[in-house]
Amino acid sequence: MLFLYSLIYLLGLLFLFPKEYLKRPKSLRRVWLKEKLGLGERPTFSRELPVIWVHAVSVGEILALVPLLEKLTSSYNILLTTITDTGKKVALERYRHLPIRVYYLPFDLKFLLKNFIKKISPKALLITETELWPNLIMTASKFMPIALINGRMSDRSFKGYLRLKRFFKPLLERFTLMALQEEKYRSFFQALGVKPERIFVTGNMKFDLQPVAKAFPELENLPKPIIIAGSTHDPEEVLITQAFLKISKGGTLILVPRHPERYMEVEEKIKALLPKDIAFSRYSEISPQGLNKTQKALILLFDKMGFLSSLYRIGDIAIIGGSFIPHGGQNPLEALYWQKPVITGPHMENFPFVREFVEKGGLIQATAENLSFYLDELLTYPEKAKAIAKRGYELLQEKRGATEKTFKLLKTYLKI
Repeated sequence: MLFLYSLIYLLGLLFLFPKEYLKRPKSLRRVWLKEKLGLGERPTFSRELPVIWVHAVSVGEILALVPLLEKLTSSYNILLTTITDTGKKVALERYRHLPIRVYYLPFDLKFLLKNFIKKISPKALLITETELWPNLIMTASKFMPIALINGRMSDRSFKGYLRLKRFFKPLLERFTLMALQEEKYRSFFQALGVKPERIFVTGNMKFDLQPVAKAFPELENLPKPIIIAGSTHDPEEVLITQAFLKISKGGTLILVPRHPERYMEVEEKIKALLPKDIAFSRYSEISPQGLNKTQKALILLFDKMGFLSSLYRIGDIAIIGGSFIPHGGQNPLEALYWQKPVITGPHMENFPFVREFVEKGGLIQATAENLSFYLDELLTYPEKAKAIAKRGYELLQEKRGATEKTFKLLKTYLKI
């Protein structure tokens, strides 16, 4: 079955390759191609230490790794692989002062991965969340122990994996260790054939986040209050803007789309909605001196990646994107960390802890239809907003500690 998978993967790669290559800026294409083929330069480190290979994809995963990688770099050099351009850009920026090199993960083909592994000679491979690439797992396991860290699996994914259990069971058996976010995931992986003694529930490492307190002096004059809608997807920018316009007597709505290629599209859609008395600006258009203080209402499109975790700090209310559509939601923890009242949509399946936060009064879950009601309530009753923010922060603090648990397991089972 692995041969059949590889054949299908190769055919799909040949079909999609031109699009994937050409969609990237010319400055990135050569590096992307070399590294995807495993032909990039051998990573060089300033220290003569063993290498740990870590694979993560999303910006959230990459940032969640910060405390763990800081611990590991005391004894190891780190090679961090990712798939997306945004993920690589954020990783290069966030880890620039650490002995960490960042590469694109080679295509999931055995001969490419084998050459890549021989080039870097890692001592172990740590895979985050649900990055279960078949050839990556089978090939790497012949050279080193593999651990799944901060592991999770959605209900939908589990049903798919279960249908293909005969294929995935031999892959999952290659893991020396699985450190999972939630207890419910234990039963998923056991049903797929993983031995119980290899599974541990350590909690979600994203609770151990350490966002940088970046200042935004150019945004000091924004009309108040400030509502930040982070990691939004289509058509969330429109529905959130409509809710803001319905209740707004002033203030700022900052829209932070999840995907930078959508900036132009979002700008066009939002401008078409705005009355004349509400201004629109892109973050990149704001001068270092900031905006004119006479503005009473503003929609700001934040068109720069990698700053959302810090940006939440300047807001009064946070709205979490990817949750008003059936996407599964984006990470609300950064906003909770800065003690902001958080509103999500109904679709937060990727973050099961949200249900507990809602039940315990630390977060609001809304729909597109009643979003404006909750926004108005939080703005009208600031003490209620403050209480929700405080409770959300307390719950976050209670759940910290997954990084330390994971680190101890890696030392015990992978001997690193």
